[in-house]
Amino acid sequence: MRIGIDCDGVLRDFIPDLINKIKETHPEHADKIGVPRSWDWTEWLPFWTEEETEKYVFEEHYKELFGPEATPIQSSIEDWPKLLEWAKENGHELCLVSAQRDNCEDLTEDWLQRWGFMGFDEIHFTHEKWSIDVDILIDDSPEKMDKFKDRSVAYGTPVCYKQNWNTESQKKYTTINRLSDIFGILFG
Repeated sequence: MRIGIDCDGVLRDFIPDLINKIKETHPEHADKIGVPRSWDWTEWLPFWTEEETEKYVFEEHYKELFGPEATPIQSSIEDWPKLLEWAKENGHELCLVSAQRDNCEDLTEDWLQRWGFMGFDEIHFTHEKWSIDVDILIDDSPEKMDKFKDRSVAYGTPVCYKQNWNTESQKKYTTINRLSDIFGILFG
């Protein structure tokens, strides 16, 4: 089985890092930051337009948010060696499938190495995750999971990595709280 794993929101704790960076650089907005319930920036960062947020994230602060010092999800660090060993023992392949911008790809590879997320059989940077030949895709993005379900070239199954912003997806798809949950939920 080929298992696709997203980076941001599954391995890397991007949203809390973004919120902390905004509080650090724009303390006047600290009390205006909402609870992230979607990937629509304007819903929880109402003080900026989407274009302003995109500029802040992907031009002004991308090195801190995507580079080696960005914060990992602690349970993913704990579970990664177990998942890697389990996949090798059972003949499964682990593929990183992440929608990174061009200027964030090398930083993400450095980040993966820094935090020990090594051993992927393949690494794919694409916004069209459905085009990657994986049997399941572990992701936190409702949009990416829906597109994967509808268009997957492998007729794959999305698995929702539980986050505040994907509560509707948690109702539609098999949901995990951490990477190690995948063992029991999908493979008994």
